Amino acid sequence: MSFTSPSQTGTTTGFLSFNSHPPRIYLTAPSDHTPERALLEWRDEGYEASYLPYNPDAQASYIHTIKTLHENLKLGENYAIVCYGDAASVVLKTALKPLAHCCAIVAYYPPILPSPKAKFSSQTRIQIHVAGLSQVSPPSELCEFQVYRYESCAMGLADPSADTYSEVEANLAGSRTLGCLRKAFKLDVDLEPIVNAAHKAKYQDEVPERASMAVVKSMTQNSPHVTIVPTLEGGIGRRSLEEFYREYFVPSLVEDFSMRLISRTIGVDRVVDEMVISFTHSDEVDWILPGVPATNKKVEIAIVSIITVRGGKLVSEHMYWDNASVLYQVGLLERSLIPKAFKDKGLKHLPVVGAAAAHTLIKPKQGEYNGLLREAGLLPDSSTQTNGH
Repeated sequence: MSFTSPSQTGTTTGFLSFNSHPPRIYLTAPSDHTPERALLEWRDEGYEASYLPYNPDAQASYIHTIKTLHENLKLGENYAIVCYGDAASVVLKTALKPLAHCCAIVAYYPPILPSPKAKFSSQTRIQIHVAGLSQVSPPSELCEFQVYRYESCAMGLADPSADTYSEVEANLAGSRTLGCLRKAFKLDVDLEPIVNAAHKAKYQDEVPERASMAVVKSMTQNSPHVTIVPTLEGGIGRRSLEEFYREYFVPSLVEDFSMRLISRTIGVDRVVDEMVISFTHSDEVDWILPGVPATNKKVEIAIVSIITVRGGKLVSEHMYWDNASVLYQVGLLERSLIPKAFKDKGLKHLPVVGAAAAHTLIKPKQGEYNGLLREAGLLPDSSTQTNGH
């Protein structure tokens, strides 16, 4: 694989490089307890984050504070608000009259939602996250602002201290929030150098101890995890992952192991790589074929890797591939070995393909498609052999 040199632009003080004051965001919720972890995470992203507790008994004072947040800004600065619960309803209602220098408001499950046709300042991005089990909301396409609905979640879905906390949806909402704020503050963040450095350590350094330490150093301190889905290899936490890469992953990279990047999609906090890897199973490859003795068979498979980056550090990696194809290529899976119950119903072969899938991903050929359909008698041979139609 080839690796680019780091290049990051913008104006933050976390893992980015800023030319001026870091962008300010205010977190606000109906709690006197300061959410230190959330503030730290936003500061790691390069934002100057502060907390404003909402007290319904002092609503007039709270609204006055919201209306005067711009007074703390320097010339040319903007700010954003991330608000939760009852505080979110108050902030949204207050913002119906433009808040000076407020470039974004992200509201989590406000009990009182604004009217779908509510008009907010064109200078302020509005994003609302709705808890589907607790709230009724109009379809997003009918709203003048951005709405995301989480059907299986209740109020508190993004609060780690709440019984209703839902980590999957909280992370999804967090990515959307981060994207909204970056657009509002006009930030351009380059995640590629971070991912490339981790790939280089993991796949190119042949010294397990050095490679494993380099990979782990690129990870966040807060329980990073790696999940290799087909074989359920990986782990949670830096110590566990350092051992995994040192003892199992890096030593498994056989001499002719190669990786070809087919496509790369970069999101707000994720990099999705579509790759083809090839290797000769000349030794045990613990993360792909754990416990399987060397077969000396050639293996070629397509792999998808999804890496999450927060604050310049790797939070997670999820890897996927077709494990049936791997087993077939090394001889552990025979297409003709059909359970009797299926054989009696006329099934002659397992619907599994080998290296042809990886080859076709690199260079599509019409003749390679729909072979299993033809084999099953579901598609005539001639229907897919005519000039790509």
